[in-house]
Amino acid sequence: MNTLFSHRNFNARRRRTSAGGWGASPKFLRGALASLVCTAGIACGAGSTDGTSGEGDVDASTTPAPGSSTSPAAPSATSTSPAPATPKPDAGDAASSSRAKCGAAPYEWVTSNALGDVLESQSKASHSILELNYVIIEAKRKKAFKSDRVAKHGTKSRLLRYQTQDRGALIDATTLMAYPDKAGTYPILLVLHGTAGFTDACAPSKGAADDALGGFTDEVSVLLSLFASFGYVAVAPDYIGLKSLGAPTGFLHPYLVGEPTAIASLDAVRAAKKQLAGSNVTPGDVVVVGGSQGGHGAAFVNRYLPHYAPELVIKGSVWDVPPTDILGQALPALTSWRNATKNMIAASTTYESWYKAAPNGLSSAFLAPYDTSIPAALAASCSPSSAFNGATLETLFQPAFVTAGRQPSFGGLSPWACYLAENSLPTTSVPKQDSIPSMFLLGENDELVDNTVERASFEKLCTQGHVLQYLECQGASHTKPLTYALDQWMTFLEDRLAGKPVTGTCTVKPAEKCTSTPD
Repeated sequence: MNTLFSHRNFNARRRRTSAGGWGASPKFLRGALASLVCTAGIACGAGSTDGTSGEGDVDASTTPAPGSSTSPAAPSATSTSPAPATPKPDAGDAASSSRAKCGAAPYEWVTSNALGDVLESQSKASHSILELNYVIIEAKRKKAFKSDRVAKHGTKSRLLRYQTQDRGALIDATTLMAYPDKAGTYPILLVLHGTAGFTDACAPSKGAADDALGGFTDEVSVLLSLFASFGYVAVAPDYIGLKSLGAPTGFLHPYLVGEPTAIASLDAVRAAKKQLAGSNVTPGDVVVVGGSQGGHGAAFVNRYLPHYAPELVIKGSVWDVPPTDILGQALPALTSWRNATKNMIAASTTYESWYKAAPNGLSSAFLAPYDTSIPAALAASCSPSSAFNGATLETLFQPAFVTAGRQPSFGGLSPWACYLAENSLPTTSVPKQDSIPSMFLLGENDELVDNTVERASFEKLCTQGHVLQYLECQGASHTKPLTYALDQWMTFLEDRLAGKPVTGTCTVKPAEKCTSTPD
């Protein structure tokens, strides 16, 4: 849920960074962390191609024992055998004969061992410890952030096209993965990106470079390599409708729809495990971090895990600036025109594209010509700012839609109230069966996600049994908390992997100076 319309799009940022080269690393690394939250702008603040893993060159004799690194502690990983056959998902709500919600056409999830199969694999840039530490040192020297973390591993990376599903049909998606270049067992870090756009052309992995120098010209690639250098198998799915390999998806990315993002993310983890099966790198348990739209996705990954991928073990999760309560976020977004209004427009468009349950389609939400021009703009550009030129609440939305948005529960306006409720964690009908400890990370000066709404959501989720630790970074805008709290959220995940109990849960605390905030 970032600012697609107030910033240059992701491809423009790629071109700008490429021109600067990897010598411009301080600004670049800061931008790389921000890109996890904002890879495009709605309102945000040549390798081999084959079907094999190519990991036979790993030298097990030089691998340190897991957890043997010096401070900060290296993440631990539970040793796992190659992924077993994909278990059947749960039977769902006994009162329902379908997974479909909100009047959408009925469907059931596919049960197939092919889920997570790697359909295509491309080698991408590798990096040495020296290269990655140079990036970190230069970033610290220029006061991008504070941290004592250093790269401990050289890294390899691959781009995968893998099997997942959407609304009861098999479909393919893509994910970038990076991992240490030495043998060992490493936990999986599932990295969920923020708003990138709405079509395959906007896939975050499109810029993944094939050579080492090129690997420093793409924000997503270098960020993933840095995470891998800390001792993780880092997996960054593009999500359904945003893919960089294969035939066109053919429909808009279901933006801020919990189910398809969770399913594609969990199948990306399965794909990474299958890709590394038989190699000297063994994936262990899973931790998750997501920013903005990715924070919303991380919350729904937790929710869907026991229903869809019960064989996976998620030890901890970080929800950065997450719009967990879309229903609540609608009130400020439809009270006055602001950044969040643009995200509400995009989400409403893709909700209807995915559910297809409104009798009059988008005409029940948007006035002409916006009911046709907005979906066309989202399909045509990763930064469709022209779609909103001169628009106001009164000229863009149907009056009934605005009126509903200013009432509790969206005034019960069907099917829109259902769309928003199903994709809000406190009100979704998907049963809560997880108890994954999670960090709820906010920025004091967030100009996009309404903190008042999210603090209330945090408290409600706690009453529903969620194990949540609250952290709000002083002075942080929407894109800053992942940088300002880098050490805190990474330590949080390391502690969960180490089996340490989470403390200080379910208490909203005043904003504080997060420990990696630059001086």
